Amino acid sequence: MILVTGGTGMLGTFIVHELQQRKVELRILARKGSEKNARVLGSEVFLGDLADAERLRRAARDVKGIIHAACTFWKPEVDVAAMAALLEAWERGPFVFISSVSVYGESLWLPTTEDHPLNDTSNYGRGKIRCEALLQEAARAQERKDWSILRPPHIWGPDVRCISNKASPVAWLHDRAQKGQPLVLPGVSEEEWAQYGDDWVDARELAWAVAECLERPLGEAANVINSHFTWHDFCVELIRLTGSPSTIEHKPLEAIHPDELPTKSFFAQSWCYSDERLKRRLGFRPSRSWQETLAEIVPAEG
Repeated sequence: MILVTGGTGMLGTFIVHELQQRKVELRILARKGSEKNARVLGSEVFLGDLADAERLRRAARDVKGIIHAACTFWKPEVDVAAMAALLEAWERGPFVFISSVSVYGESLWLPTTEDHPLNDTSNYGRGKIRCEALLQEAARAQERKDWSILRPPHIWGPDVRCISNKASPVAWLHDRAQKGQPLVLPGVSEEEWAQYGDDWVDARELAWAVAECLERPLGEAANVINSHFTWHDFCVELIRLTGSPSTIEHKPLEAIHPDELPTKSFFAQSWCYSDERLKRRLGFRPSRSWQETLAEIVPAEG
């Protein structure tokens, strides 16, 4: 029996499906409001919440491993307390934690490797950094190597939730394309804006890596990357897929209004992460292109 937290979330659903295909017996932690969706998945359901430490400890009782994918995103104190509770109950089997490349903050070098300093100042990033530290501390205290930290960038998959989160850069651009509004990006020349991009991972590829970590724990952190894209190319493809009349407008960063592009400085950087560790450790070879996955996402929303 493997405990999966966040099993009804966008990523968690794909993790559950991957493990079910491998005939792994699962216990899914779900909030009361997600109970119906959890039961549809066809595994054991345990009602609980990240804010309820006792329920978390009970959920982790008598399992043979833990996959911790749940996150509040905006309440690091809850996320950290939840990790502490799960680690108190971690008695046997591997522990797989879904972290984020956000832990690196602004990269000092590209591609960013796992030995980069952890220095994100957002609530989300600080929570992930502290949760990673708690897991490593617990593993050292017990002299255990059966743990893994996976650090994905943008997680995409054929699920409407991939573009329904209004805080997501992808969701923001998709919403403007649907409304036929200009897609505004930083950069005054092609030479400049062609540098601005990010990495992504398909939820199904990430779910594969999670499942493999149950069999072959890393005992360290690893980035999980499908490939790199530029925001300009992303917008070109988004307009094509949606049939939107939107145009792409490149402007100097200081000339972009927040209503045109929130967190505009995020889009004016070259985010790029090394995937060599996971390739070496697990033979991770993702096959999907970002264009293929995006094409699955957009029809799912329409």
